[in-house]
Amino acid sequence: MIAGPFKIGVDDDTGADLGFVLSCLALGMITMDELHRWIYHVIAQTPDGAVPPHLVALLAVKNRANVFRPNEAVMARIPHDPFITDERFDAMLGLQFFMRRDKPQVNDITQAQAEAALRRNPEVADRFFALFPFLTEAVA
Repeated sequence: MIAGPFKIGVDDDTGADLGFVLSCLALGMITMDELHRWIYHVIAQTPDGAVPPHLVALLAVKNRANVFRPNEAVMARIPHDPFITDERFDAMLGLQFFMRRDKPQVNDITQAQAEAALRRNPEVADRFFALFPFLTEAVA
């Protein structure tokens, strides 16, 4: 499903943007409040209020762990983003450190390796800030 410029489905391969955003949440790149800000951003950018119910239902979820539990009332499955390869996943960890100044959530990569992966994959930061324009000022 596409809502405005965003790919936010869950039933098929149309959920790439939502999959990326939820991966960012899982890695600690964004907070629950920032997830909710992103949802409001999507709603504001979607013509005719054509926002799917699962996205609106995520606004009621307050605990990060509950986002990732299958729940028919919210999302039956977590969408996949084919953009996230192993190398880009490592780059996401590098961006997570840059954004949050804390240790990457995954223990099998060092901070230096994650930052190097981010330098090799600048498209990860481009995608992140395209989806989260309201976070650009936070790192400036």
